Amino acid sequence: MVTLVKHEWHSVDSQFAFELDIDTLRDIYPDKEDDELEVILQGLEDGTYDVEDVVNDAFENDVEIEWERQYDDWWTDRKGGYEITYELGDESSWVDNTPPEPTHKCTKCKWKGQSYDADYQWEDSEGNSYDKPKKVCPMCESDTELTEHGKVEEEAQKKRMAEIDAMFEDDDNAT
Repeated sequence: MVTLVKHEWHSVDSQFAFELDIDTLRDIYPDKEDDELEVILQGLEDGTYDVEDVVNDAFENDVEIEWERQYDDWWTDRKGGYEITYELGDESSWVDNTPPEPTHKCTKCKWKGQSYDADYQWEDSEGNSYDKPKKVCPMCESDTELTEHGKVEEEAQKKRMAEIDAMFEDDDNAT
């Protein structure tokens, strides 16, 4: 079995994936023997057989390939037209769409979510402005705090930022 990947290009790369197996190849090529189909599978894996040829042959023989949407990758550089490309994929072609673990939680109600799900307060109840906006619960406007996962994420971000700062310091010292 091999993984085929389809990209739809039109100001966005929409990636889809499909596990192509010997049974589907039998539907696409009903006149071929199993050993010939194995050669096609092997050819797809080693790059000697073109993925687009198999997809086109499936279309011509009325075999529907049920592509599973993986992700959309929007970009700002606009290109004209609409294009579809195919390639051989692997295990990394499949995207896990499970929601991320919550990083913030409310101190009063049961709300949990990501940093970007929280609301922001720009001033306190007396009208005094905060130096930095404060994240509050989108349900009850109470304070939020980090979850255990949020604490791990914050530490990892601090470490990455320290590494970036160190790189810039090294560049400044080199000049």
